[in-house]
Amino acid sequence: MGPLRPGAIPAGSLVGIDTVAWIYLLERHPDHHRTVRAFFARLEAGELRGVASALVLAELLVPAYRAGDEARARELARVLERFPNLRIVDLDGAVAAQAAALRARYGLRTPDAIHCATAIRAGCDTFLTNDAKLLRLAPELPVCLISDETPRP
Repeated sequence: MGPLRPGAIPAGSLVGIDTVAWIYLLERHPDHHRTVRAFFARLEAGELRGVASALVLAELLVPAYRAGDEARARELARVLERFPNLRIVDLDGAVAAQAAALRARYGLRTPDAIHCATAIRAGCDTFLTNDAKLLRLAPELPVCLISDETPRP
């Protein structure tokens, strides 16, 4: 699957969502905010359903905790946990075993393997990320990139 363009993810799809999509949304990334905002609007409207690993929380809350802003961290966690049409999946033994297999087969880093294993175990139709290295999972998990350009930090 290619970059996230209108129609790239059909209505009714179940989409695994990588942390980077949330980062682009929350930080209003100059190159990708509009694209991810349109995706999340589709999710909010019920046109798509989403799945995210609980690892997303561990990754997204770090800046708030580093800043000593526990209230902000709690609010962000609450927003994610109540986001319409999104299911946050805990890391369990089945996801961990699937992640280990993906690490062995594709040489993934542990966080990437956990996110992808979560999407596979949940039966996702595609996985939304901006990490082109994950395109190699296509036999097991179709991957949709947010952009076909190299992202700026």
